Amino acid sequence: MKKIREFLKQQIFPGINATIINKKISETYVKQKEIDIDISEIKKQKDEYISKLKNEVNLQLERKIKLEDKAKSLLFIITLAITTITFSLDYLKENANQIIPIIFIFFSITHFVIGGIRALQTLNIKEFNIDQTNIELNNNKFKIRLDKKASSLLKELIRSRSLNELIHVKIANLTYASFILIRNGLVLFVLFFISTITLSFMEKNEKTTTETKFEKTLNIESKDLIKIDSSKNYKINQEIKETETKK
Repeated sequence: MKKIREFLKQQIFPGINATIINKKISETYVKQKEIDIDISEIKKQKDEYISKLKNEVNLQLERKIKLEDKAKSLLFIITLAITTITFSLDYLKENANQIIPIIFIFFSITHFVIGGIRALQTLNIKEFNIDQTNIELNNNKFKIRLDKKASSLLKELIRSRSLNELIHVKIANLTYASFILIRNGLVLFVLFFISTITLSFMEKNEKTTTETKFEKTLNIESKDLIKIDSSKNYKINQEIKETETKK
């Protein structure tokens, strides 16, 4: 039962699942911003840890950019898919009575739209924690402030790295949800395509069968009429002969 529930959350309703999880992550993010950091055990290795953490934060920024690029690619796929679906709507105008294809295309469009929203939400996450030079504007002049003390910088980098990981998880959740929604939308569109072909084929066969039955009925009725006419002609001829004989 648990596996089925997880399958439904991740594969059928990934958008809702991502929203719920990211809400919890946002709460954790707020809490971690206020957590105190203990660096008492690395007093003699501060510079080494500062250098290491700066590299890790830079790598985190690169990962964020890659995830955003994936989200942009997903938006491009969604645009192409919706354009293709638009051309398919002409078929529905001519076959509005086909309920099954209409259901498939409706849910396909719904999945693409929600997938697009999730991809846009990915791009809307602008927050990211990096170490920047402290520059202030004072009396129409830019002033560079002294760098923070090693202890303060180290604490800030530790906090930034931890918070950035949470941001990555949020972005990854939304990107994954968008991907699954697009996949489901494509599957539904394929089912729409298959159902339209199948129903059109069935309707064509049914029409052909009906026409064939109608033709057979006409032929039978024509034969019956011919028989009736022949019988009438035979009777008339017989009556004429009998009349001539009497004369």
